[in-house]
Amino acid sequence: MTKKEKTEITRSRIFAAAINEFGTVGYAASSINNICKSGINKGLIYHNFKDKDELYLECVKRSCDDFIRYVIENQGEEGFEKCMKARRMFFREHESEAGIFMEARTNPPQKLRNQIQKICESVDELNTKIFEKELAAHELRAGVTKEDALDYFLEIQKMYNFHFAKELKGGATPREQLILHERNLHKIFDFMLYGIAQRSNEI
Repeated sequence: MTKKEKTEITRSRIFAAAINEFGTVGYAASSINNICKSGINKGLIYHNFKDKDELYLECVKRSCDDFIRYVIENQGEEGFEKCMKARRMFFREHESEAGIFMEARTNPPQKLRNQIQKICESVDELNTKIFEKELAAHELRAGVTKEDALDYFLEIQKMYNFHFAKELKGGATPREQLILHERNLHKIFDFMLYGIAQRSNEI
């Protein structure tokens, strides 16, 4: 076995333990010591990563990359409904990664917020692409441009995540955050696309 292969195996073991730790208890409650309880030598972790922050950011990137890959492979790019189905499937099948993904998107550690926002740009790009495809399947109201609709979509997304983070109860685990977040997401985007009131023929 080559040195490169050994390094990749070591990093894979570290990532598996770290993703489980961060995805289960969140960034604030996690520690390198807890990650080491899975049988990984602390020296190996610090040989591969500068500190807990660098390891967490790498786990966020892996979780976002895995999320994007999963959604695309399960036809999540084909429209809003398929995207929501692919999201639910990913979150069910990858609970720890889902926990990291959700914390990064809605309640990131303050000191890492800028780095996480940069990492998550690829997720925003995928979301925008999906919404554009959904828009293409519908006739927009008179006076509403595609650019107007996209701007509205992005604002709704930001407002929802901000409101969600603000309303989080202290001590909620990433998994609990995920359940709370997804509970109303589908409804909100459905309202955004199709409205909430039946327009009267008399108007």
